[in-house]
Amino acid sequence: MSDLDRPSSAWWAPSTKHAKRTALGMAAIVAVLALITWSIWISPSGPVSTAVNRALGVPTKQEPSADVDAMQAKLAAAQQRIWKLEGKLQSTTAQSGSRGDQVTQLKAQIADLRSQLGHARSAASAHGSGHGAGSGSGGSSSSGTTVTAGKAAGSTSGGSGQGGGPTVAPGNGGPSTDPDPGTPVDVPTKAEVLAQQSRWYGLYTAQSPFNWAEYDEVSRQVGKATNMVGYFQGFDQDFNVGAVQRSWNNGRIPMLTWETRPATTGNDQPFVAGYSNADITGGAFDDYLTKYADALKANGQPVVIRLDHEMNGSWYNWSDGTDQKNAPGSYVAMWKHVHDVFQREGANDYVIWNWSPTRIDALGNAKYQTVDYMRAYYPGADYVDWVGMSGYYRKAEETPTFATTFGRTLEQIRQVAPGKHILLSEIGATETGAAVSNGQKSQWIDSLFDALADPANSDVIGFAYFSETATTVVDGARTTNDWRLNSRADSLAAFAAGIARTDTDYDLQEVKK
Repeated sequence: MSDLDRPSSAWWAPSTKHAKRTALGMAAIVAVLALITWSIWISPSGPVSTAVNRALGVPTKQEPSADVDAMQAKLAAAQQRIWKLEGKLQSTTAQSGSRGDQVTQLKAQIADLRSQLGHARSAASAHGSGHGAGSGSGGSSSSGTTVTAGKAAGSTSGGSGQGGGPTVAPGNGGPSTDPDPGTPVDVPTKAEVLAQQSRWYGLYTAQSPFNWAEYDEVSRQVGKATNMVGYFQGFDQDFNVGAVQRSWNNGRIPMLTWETRPATTGNDQPFVAGYSNADITGGAFDDYLTKYADALKANGQPVVIRLDHEMNGSWYNWSDGTDQKNAPGSYVAMWKHVHDVFQREGANDYVIWNWSPTRIDALGNAKYQTVDYMRAYYPGADYVDWVGMSGYYRKAEETPTFATTFGRTLEQIRQVAPGKHILLSEIGATETGAAVSNGQKSQWIDSLFDALADPANSDVIGFAYFSETATTVVDGARTTNDWRLNSRADSLAAFAAGIARTDTDYDLQEVKK
């Protein structure tokens, strides 16, 4: 991965060199936009300010019956409220101990707002506006609404406006501007994503990609922008067009961890009735999968799907095993079935399938640590685009190095899937016990970037860091780990220094601290 091989126009992994060329022009644009923003958004008499007040239920002196611009702004404001609620919902369901009543209440609020949004769209459409409901904000997880952005479904190009070069996504490299996801942006094709020479740096935070506040704060502290964002969904949730469009509009490829269970299921439930591998392979979810694939294809933007990760462990309901009531080989059959439904619908033109086992040496039982055991879970090269793994530094008594956390697992992955690019799909280091006082987390981070600079790991195309505090239940024991990048000043400083290195094949835009 030399600098000479790296494409200079890959906007989804921008360099600060490109930003300097437009600095003067941007200064002029910002000045003009500031005047426009005051007159339209801030001015009490501005049309957008009035419409937003209406959307939020604030009384206004006038209510024009045919104010199409105000209706359009009302759609945008209502969609913003939906996203904020979905961000809360994502946050509450991320933990195994989520309160069912809180989740139910949030879902009810989202459904009510979505209903209001639908009525507003109908009203705008009735007035015949050329820029009304059809080009407004995208739908969300349970609406089934899809809005084409980036390029039309089935297009083989990377988007519109190619004559003038690629368009940099709004918000890329700094605090997210959170643009309207219905606004077309120039995104790469699946082939271009797979061919990218520079590495991927992703984050998981509690509410992204529905709320970027924490994500942006971490990026400011680190000093480099990401080009990937991770989030989770269950098999009881529809394709979330808003999540995908919001990710690309902020210059980040979305990586969905898609779990064949309801979203609120705890990690201590190895069996979930109705969601076995045989249920999926037998066609019980075919209507759901078809609808999901069709919505993804209609949106026309690439998505990384990490389907049923950590399958070689024993804690999830999709693993082969007695506790899960899954027969040997059922995981592979399930994966192939889901993949084949997407293939039939044409959705695989936009999906990068990521097969991601967990760290083998932490599994305990020796039989789970053999290469044959891992190979039994691999669907095959034709069904997988990227391979990967989850790898966490959890125990202070372990040596805080890349080799300790990733070494044995990567060795097996390279045997099972030779020639495949490897994404460290979910990684982190905790702050517990001696790991805090001895600075072992920062040592682990230093070792991570040393390993990425090693030519022996040139097949590792990047990582996604789990920057959250999480509580899990394993074998009846509840444990809380602080994985956040900014959990301590020394850990944050180590990561900021590592991601800024020039010998690790990263080409990321700077973020002002």
